[in-house]
Amino acid sequence: MTEKIVSAIFENAVVRFVAIIFIVTLFYILISSHYTIETQFVIGYGSSLLLLIVLQFKNIPDFLRLFIKLLAVIVVLRYLYWRTFDSLIYEGFFDYIGALFLYLAELIAIVIYLLGIFTSLNILKRKPIELSEYSQEELPSVDVLIPTYNEPYLMIENTVLAALAFDYPKDKFKVFLCDDGGTDQKCNDSNQESAKEARERRAYLQKFCKFVGATYVTREKNVSAKAGNLNSALSHANNDLILILDTDHVPAKQFLKRTTGWFLKDEKMFLVQTPHAFYNADPIEKNLKMFGTSISENDMFYRYIQLGHDFWESSFFCGSAAILRRKYIDELGGIAGETITEDAETAIKLHDRGYKSAYISEPLIRGLQAESFSALVTQRIRWTQGMVQIFMLKNPFLSKNLKWYQKLSYLSASFFWFFAFSRVVFYLAPLMYLFFNLRIYNANSVEMLAYVVPHMFMAVMMSFFLYAKVRNPFFSELYETVLSFFTLPAIVQTLWSPRHPTFKVTPKGEDQSKTHVSELAIPFVIMLCIVILGFVASAIKFYAYPDERDIVVMTTFWNLLNFFLLISAIAVTSEKGDVRKYIRVPINAKCKFFIDNVSYTGTISDIGEGGMSITPDEKEGKENLLLKHKSVTIHLADVDNKSFEIPAEFLRAFGWGSNLIFIFKDISKLIKPRQKLIQIIYGNTTIWKEFDDSHKVMNPFESFAYIVKQSFQNALFREAFSLTFSYMKNILFTKKGY
Repeated sequence: MTEKIVSAIFENAVVRFVAIIFIVTLFYILISSHYTIETQFVIGYGSSLLLLIVLQFKNIPDFLRLFIKLLAVIVVLRYLYWRTFDSLIYEGFFDYIGALFLYLAELIAIVIYLLGIFTSLNILKRKPIELSEYSQEELPSVDVLIPTYNEPYLMIENTVLAALAFDYPKDKFKVFLCDDGGTDQKCNDSNQESAKEARERRAYLQKFCKFVGATYVTREKNVSAKAGNLNSALSHANNDLILILDTDHVPAKQFLKRTTGWFLKDEKMFLVQTPHAFYNADPIEKNLKMFGTSISENDMFYRYIQLGHDFWESSFFCGSAAILRRKYIDELGGIAGETITEDAETAIKLHDRGYKSAYISEPLIRGLQAESFSALVTQRIRWTQGMVQIFMLKNPFLSKNLKWYQKLSYLSASFFWFFAFSRVVFYLAPLMYLFFNLRIYNANSVEMLAYVVPHMFMAVMMSFFLYAKVRNPFFSELYETVLSFFTLPAIVQTLWSPRHPTFKVTPKGEDQSKTHVSELAIPFVIMLCIVILGFVASAIKFYAYPDERDIVVMTTFWNLLNFFLLISAIAVTSEKGDVRKYIRVPINAKCKFFIDNVSYTGTISDIGEGGMSITPDEKEGKENLLLKHKSVTIHLADVDNKSFEIPAEFLRAFGWGSNLIFIFKDISKLIKPRQKLIQIIYGNTTIWKEFDDSHKVMNPFESFAYIVKQSFQNALFREAFSLTFSYMKNILFTKKGY
């Protein structure tokens, strides 16, 4: 119903004009009217109460969802109107400068919030186009491009082997490994050791590709990073479509079957994007031990926000797990490379030409997330700089051809990354009052209760209302907090010089065996010490200035929230060691295994590239394995339920022999069994869907308590403070310091 209403309003120009005038007039009256403070209480708390009532329903009608979203907009805009015209009061030069910084931070946060509501007005859940109605000759041909730079061989091999096993006519696709780590430039590097590594890499990957049936390509020089690598590879490829897979993105065998149909249905389709799903915990999930219990960070974007962009005809290219039509890429002269986010830049250029994109929300790849906090920061700095470049150099509002709602949709995607400014200011704001008595927020306790509390409550509950199934409350605050301190300098640098940023590859295959505290914990420890001193200042002010106790209490509460988030940040930088070389995927499947040609049955509890755990059904077989460490042949069912075998050997037993651990032998030399094993681990969409859907949905109170509990349990406080003090000592007491 919502889709019909929105479409009716926006498709007809006259209706659209009248609707916009009516909505703007109505909003202006509702927002700017100077109601009594009692009326403001009714609006703010009445809206909050209505939202709480609506949240009790399991099935909320579309019209009610739309009404609640509009109501949330009214509440936040009334707050903004009051902040702009009633609370910004000049009380001194430094007070006013601080007040303007805080107001700007709030304004940025509110714009991000409103754009998020716009993007989520409705979502479009597309279904794949079935290929059964088309003949094999009609199917488009596909070039699979896998760009690589410095990733481990095993990671590269898995993705190549999975791509070669696509359930698609073999003469209709070709797999290219696009190696930027073995270019002529690298092989002839002045550093002899680096040159030797590059030559060995090129030789190894050439041999591997020839052996398995893929095509190895490289280029003369490393120019324009990933975009340059892909464009160079395009000179070797000539099929209808291009599938781009990051090196660590292992695809399911049905990927092409589930995506290529949209190109047959719509000739103007330039892109079909699918979600980025992952098989490992990101550093925040890992270090707080939340993987498997909390909803993944990526889910909010890939399971909801991209569906909203798709409704507004602006779902965009995310760099991997996406298919593009070759002839439209050729129109641009290749993948765009003016910014370091070549994916979004390419999409906005092709949308500007009137071409279409589609988003299929079915995860068809599993990838590797950044493994350390420093790698995560490197990745997010690149994303931030790239989207700020899009905002500066490819601003959607400068386009003459994009539809107005596409402009807003792209603005939402790029402007979001300015959150770092708001987050950092929100940390400093309460301290400005507690330490320096700067009046940067002029409001009495009644105004705070009438305007601020409903605004904050609605913001938290609307986040829960919109994203409950794809993001637990306060998780965004956690992620944005730990990243803001590092992305803010990158934002400033990019605003100052938009063409300055360079593409930095996210490190992969890092050594994660040791537990330690990242050096990136230092700013959080320093900030935590300052926040703790803020509590001391609160106590002094509370007793020294009785007339300001209401302000002191509210500021202290704000400071307390920052305290908890900083504790979480220290816990996030407390890197937890993991000696396991391969991931293990939980699975509940039957299997057979043979010892001395005697058959036994068992149940698999988990499986990885290095081995598996089996609970034998027969006591005799269990004892045989425990007493004699013999070679074993294991028969598994692949994703098509067809049997194949893998040689293994018994390693050890757990739980008094109830769980037996096996390691695989010579699996790297067995291409077909290895392909099937990779598909079971990474490409079994049924198992991964069960895993994704098993995550617990928490309400705001549960979510905040969970984050705080996990943070206190996993933060290495002593090591973090010791590292910080050593750093400060080196700064203060070096010869230069004297």
